[in-house]
Amino acid sequence: AVVSTQSTGERSVSTSHMQVHAVPVPRYSVNDIKDVFYTFADKYSLEVQEIPAGEDWQDTVPPGSDYFIAEFENDDKLIFLCSQKVRFPLQFGREVLASEELLNMPRRVSWKECKISKEQEEHDVKQFRKAFTEFDSFKGGDSDSDSD
Repeated sequence: AVVSTQSTGERSVSTSHMQVHAVPVPRYSVNDIKDVFYTFADKYSLEVQEIPAGEDWQDTVPPGSDYFIAEFENDDKLIFLCSQKVRFPLQFGREVLASEELLNMPRRVSWKECKISKEQEEHDVKQFRKAFTEFDSFKGGDSDSDSD
């Protein structure tokens, strides 16, 4: 299953913040993954609304509200509205997906633990470019070139 998460929220008085992540979660059904999201929502006393595939989730979120949404490969969605009463955990999505129940990567809850060396990053970039060369409409087919 693939879970795509998106969140908006105030990080300070003058700025807002948004992130979108798409995370493959092997060996689990959409319902299994939803169950883990519900478990963590209960842990933090978060209100959850489930939006079935084909329904517009934007009608659920009041204009200007902060929210977290988990969208599943079957197009179902879970919406977590952020309120003044309950502080929404900034690492909520990471915590759910990295949990023992799903990816079993508890160290990855903190983004600080996900750093890699510059050499590894450069290697990964080359591999990514090579793998996606055929989809790059700006490149003339030179997949081994590092210049852009």
